[in-house]
Amino acid sequence: MVGLTLAVVFLATIGVGAYAFVTFIAVFATVAQLELGSAFRARQITPAILIVIGAGLVMLYGAYASGEAAQAVGLVVLVLGAMVWTLLDNRRQNVAASLCSTYLIGLWVPFLMSYAALLLRRPDGRLLTIATVALTVANDVGAYAFGSLWGRHKLAPRISPGKSWEGLAGGLVTVLVLAGLVISQLIVGLGMAGALTLGAGIVVAATIGDLSESLVKRDLGVKDLGRILPGHGGVMDRIDGILFALPAAHFIFVAFGR
Repeated sequence: MVGLTLAVVFLATIGVGAYAFVTFIAVFATVAQLELGSAFRARQITPAILIVIGAGLVMLYGAYASGEAAQAVGLVVLVLGAMVWTLLDNRRQNVAASLCSTYLIGLWVPFLMSYAALLLRRPDGRLLTIATVALTVANDVGAYAFGSLWGRHKLAPRISPGKSWEGLAGGLVTVLVLAGLVISQLIVGLGMAGALTLGAGIVVAATIGDLSESLVKRDLGVKDLGRILPGHGGVMDRIDGILFALPAAHFIFVAFGR
């Protein structure tokens, strides 16, 4: 039910208009940043979370309004703002770790999320964005189904014991079938080769995103980064794969002239 609700809100906001959708992903990004900030603070590391959120809003809204240049402006706000914040904080401690956590959160969440805004800028941006998210979700579903039924060989047992090579293969097969049969027909000019490349690229990127979050959570000593989404954990637990899939899809579309 949570997944279905998220899907309905996602489609509704993207259907209403570009800025409604950017606002939707900005809210998601903000919650994810707060979740990460809370996890770091529990380890006595204090990211400049207000700077991250502010820079993130510049990246997200700016990327849709002005493209890649606004992403760069947001990164400058992130780097300089975090340094000034730290200089003015009389209670600062673990300075290097706090600054690094600030930059990690800013690059990981709003910067990667801003590629959704770049996709949306294209003439058929809504379709490209929906296709990217749909393939990422299909990868999750296929990996879970195949892994639950036939998973025997662990993909990365020291990072994420629940993931298996069989699950990875199942996700890849599911995504390639969907990309070949549906996406290749829906996205004009992409073609079969482009659709299959898109599918494979999203599977690789989303898997790296999942494992990256698992690695950070293991280091921070937490199982989930939040509990706002019953059955899913936190927002960050839900969008970890999507965050990596968005830039992968963006550059694949560019490579194939889309």
